[in-house]
Amino acid sequence: MLVALFTVLLLGGTSSFLLDYVADARDYVKIVVPKGERQKVAFDTLKAMKKSESAYRKHLRKAGKELFKAIDLPDDVESEFDAVWSAHLAEVQRQNHEMLDLRFELREQLTREEWGEIFSGEFAEQQSDPSQD
Repeated sequence: MLVALFTVLLLGGTSSFLLDYVADARDYVKIVVPKGERQKVAFDTLKAMKKSESAYRKHLRKAGKELFKAIDLPDDVESEFDAVWSAHLAEVQRQNHEMLDLRFELREQLTREEWGEIFSGEFAEQQSDPSQD
């Protein structure tokens, strides 16, 4: 049971590929959104997403170490484990809300057409498909 929970702790939460998603979005924003203030604001939001995800990954490493320590404690292991787990779940919830807020913020910074081009999946296919040229 503890091994399963620990696996969820390390692999769960936000997408493990979120930093790739942010990097790809940044590349597409650079191409789709005209240079200027709107592009800069969108880049700032994507930078905040990257910073938030990096901080969350640090939390995961720390929580994993704390969980291993809690597992190794002979007395009152369950309460220590529960404390670490509860703190982790609170951080997951905070991270999810922050990333959703940032995504909505980014959505407000882009036009409907720009958003569609960047996040539809078709844009990535067009960029990698030489037959589209």
